Order: sequence, then C-alpha cells, then structure tokens
Amino acid sequence: MKRAISAILMALTLISCSQNRPTRIYHVGVSQCSDDAWRTKMNEEMENELIFHPELQLSIRQANDNSQLQCLQIDSFIAEGVDLLIVSPNEAEEVKPAVSRAFDAGIPVIVADRQVTGEKYTAFIGGDNYAVGINMANWLAEQANNSHATSDQPLQVIEVMGLQGSTPCVWRHKGLLDGLKNVKNVRLMGSGNADWFAAPARVVTDSLLHLYPETDAIVAQNDIMAIAASEVVEKVLSANEIDRTKNTRIYILGTDAMTGPGGGVEAIVQGKLDASVTYASRGDMVIATAAKILHGAPYLRDTVLPTMLVDPSTAETMHLMSREIAHYVATITALQKRITTLWNVSRMQKALLYTAMACLIVLITLLLVLLSDVRYRRHVRLERAESARIVAKQQQQLEHITAELERTKASMSAEEQFMQRLQNQIEKHLSDSELSIEMLSEELGISRTQLFRKTKAFTGVSPIELIRHVRLRKAQQLLRKTDSTIQQVAYEVGFSSPSYFTKCYKEFFGTNPSSEHSEKKDN
Repeated sequence: MKRAISAILMALTLISCSQNRPTRIYHVGVSQCSDDAWRTKMNEEMENELIFHPELQLSIRQANDNSQLQCLQIDSFIAEGVDLLIVSPNEAEEVKPAVSRAFDAGIPVIVADRQVTGEKYTAFIGGDNYAVGINMANWLAEQANNSHATSDQPLQVIEVMGLQGSTPCVWRHKGLLDGLKNVKNVRLMGSGNADWFAAPARVVTDSLLHLYPETDAIVAQNDIMAIAASEVVEKVLSANEIDRTKNTRIYILGTDAMTGPGGGVEAIVQGKLDASVTYASRGDMVIATAAKILHGAPYLRDTVLPTMLVDPSTAETMHLMSREIAHYVATITALQKRITTLWNVSRMQKALLYTAMACLIVLITLLLVLLSDVRYRRHVRLERAESARIVAKQQQQLEHITAELERTKASMSAEEQFMQRLQNQIEKHLSDSELSIEMLSEELGISRTQLFRKTKAFTGVSPIELIRHVRLRKAQQLLRKTDSTIQQVAYEVGFSSPSYFTKCYKEFFGTNPSSEHSEKKDN
C-alpha cells in the first residue's frame, strides 16, 4: 500500500512539472567579428529581445577581427548543429566560404551589419554603408559652402578608414568618393586604415595631419576613430606641432551616432565631434527575424536600415532620449527578473498544491475502501461523476480536434484557391510565349518572392517549371484529340521553337510528340 501511494504521488508530481516545461528550444549561434562598443550594443539588443522569444538560446562568439578564426567558429557552430546562425562577417570574401558551408548544411543564416557576396544566406539586416559615404560627402559640401571654400582653395579633407577589405570600409569610402565627384570646393587629400580602433586611429590621424597640415576636416568611418582623431587634433594644434596658415578649427565627422556613455552622440554634445552619421545595430530586429524564420513565418530577406546625419541641433535631444530609454530598459529588465522569480515561486506552489491534492485523493480512496459496504451508492455516484468528467474531457478534446480539422480545411481551401487562380492565369496566357513570373505575380497581386515561395510549397516546383508542365500537358491533349501538327501545337501552347518543344516534351513524357500522332492514327 505504501509503495502504491508513493507511485501515485510521484506520477502526479511529474505531471505537474511537465505542464510547465517550455516549448522546443532553438539554439542560435552568433558569430561576431569584433567586441567593440557597437558590437556590445548589438549583443545587448539581441539579449533584451529574448524577453519576447524565450524559446531561443543564444551562443555568442567573437573573432577578435580575425577572419580565419571567425571561419573556424562558424564551422564549430555547423558541427554543433545549431538551428540558426547569425553572422556579422569580418571580411566579406574571407568569411563567405564558411557562411556558404553553413547555408549548404541546411542552417538558416542571417547576415547582420556587414553583407557577404553571393546569394547563400537566408536574410540580411544592416545599414546602407554606401549611403553613409554619401551623407559624409553632403556634410563636407555643406561645411565647404559655409566656410566659403572655392575650387582654387577647397576644403581639404583626410579620411580615417576602418578594416581594409571589410564591407563597411569599402562601401563607405566609395560613397564618399562618388558623393564628392561633382563637389569642386572639397578635396580628399589622403586616407588611412585604422581597423575601427582608437589606437591605430591616433597614429593614422597624426601621420595624415603632419602630411597635410592645412587639413580643414576629418571624416572617420566610426565614432571610436573620430573621437581618437579629435584627441589628436587637440594635442597637435595646442602644441603647434604643425605649421598652419589657417586659424580655423578642424571639423570632425564620425559614423554610428551611438547613444549612451562614450558614444558619438555624447561626443557631439561635449563638442568633441561636429556631427556623426547614424548606423543602427538593431539586434532586436535580428532576433525577431530569427524567430520568424524558425517558426516558418513570413520575413523580409533583405532589410537595409536608413541613415541620417546627427549634428548639435539634434544630438542633445537624442542624448536625453537615450538616457530615458536606458532607464526604461533597466526598469523592464528588473521587472523581468522579478517576474521570473515570482513564476518560479508559483511553479513551486503549484507542485505543492498537486502533492496536497494527491494526498487528499489517497486518503479519500482509503476511506472509501474501508467503508465500501456502507458507502456503496456514494461510491457509485463518485465513479459516475468521474466518468462524466472523463467524457467531458474527451468531448473537449474532440472539439479541439474538430477545430483543428476546420482550420486545416480552411488552410487547404486557401491553398486550393491560390492554385486555382494560378492555374487560370497560366491557361489564360498559355499561348503567350512571353509569359513570365513578373506577369503572373502582377496578375495575382503578390510579389515575385511570394509567388515563388507559395508555388514551391504547394507544388514542389518553381513557377517557371509549373508553366512548362501545364503547357506540355495541354499539348498532349491537343496532339491526341485534334489534327493539328506538332508545330501548330507548339505555338498554340506558348513554345516559340518547335524543336525546343519536342525536347521538353520528350524529357517530361519520355516519348516524342510524333508518337502521340501515331497512336491517334492507329486508334
């Protein structure tokens, strides 16, 4: 009897615990190229977004600006069998093979911040680095006009660049050059790579200032290097280390416009920088997109984040707003921890409640056994009540299953409606050899990507293959039921070349169209 009671208690405890287990956990690998302040902010945004996606578990590894190390880390994620991979590549071409290996292994890959070449990725989320360079050029043109620079005496500029070969470095520089092509009163004197960090930025800035002492402005490809350049400018000018005929100060423009302590916005407020171009990290959007991909929900494949210029007129407002947001984020984080604690307490209380209920059931059962002769009718009523509860539960389960079937039926109806519309449009334009995916997507009122995804999901083939299959089946009917020649049938079903029609027909049906004519004559 004691063993039976212990088994009942254990079973009920396990049932109560299983009801609180989380749903499937998805393991997400994050490969960061570096661990600078911008990356730290992106990581924090991803961690904060996990509040809304507790089913995701992140494993973040950073490669210390080493492309070979990053490739090894990506390969280790592949070997571990992560459910999804987030990569911020150090260098596009160097990291591309590892990203391709992950994609070929069937792992969804989100490329964040820095794009890789090719099409082997699932989604991209990042800023427009070319637009950053254009914003830089526009700001320099404005400073040149304000300082009355001319083509004979242009605004002289030096550029502090990031890691050579990295996507942001290449495209920000290209945007700057393209933006300055028609600006006659601005001249880019020289550039130097500082790998995104302050220490090499100080060396590059000092060298360029001594090489071009008449520099009027400095543009840096991130705020860390811009602030370092500002420190060098202050040191060099205060110590009169370079000979300058100009008494004007040197303008400094950064990139990222990060809020918070040590960021570009604070540097503008403090007068260290004159302006900065925004380059959002949006780690929250990366995690939200990862959740959509893992749950099979629709998502945008390429998301390019907008950029804007932040100067003293807007920096103060952004600085104050960021402090307020940071306060609210801290409050939300504290509340989340408190909720987690209360939830754990609630689970414990629930387990205790189930245990108490189990003990009560055991006592009642023993009492019923001892008084079975006297309480027989009551025992029967209790059994009937239990049967009624089971029937009610089964009824609920049946209703749930029925509802699921109805939803499945509705989903299938939507699929059939889509396929019917698609079939009608293909048959409507069957004789048009120019029929294309663009025409079909326009007729159906959906994007080319949606058309491809739905057709592939519902039929297992691409839209182009589906059009060809419909044309060939129609051609088979015409060859069997009409006296039209093979050439006439080919043109009637939209093939512009009878020879190509014959080739496709044989590949699809395993026989030549001429055999259809022969069989018809024999019949």
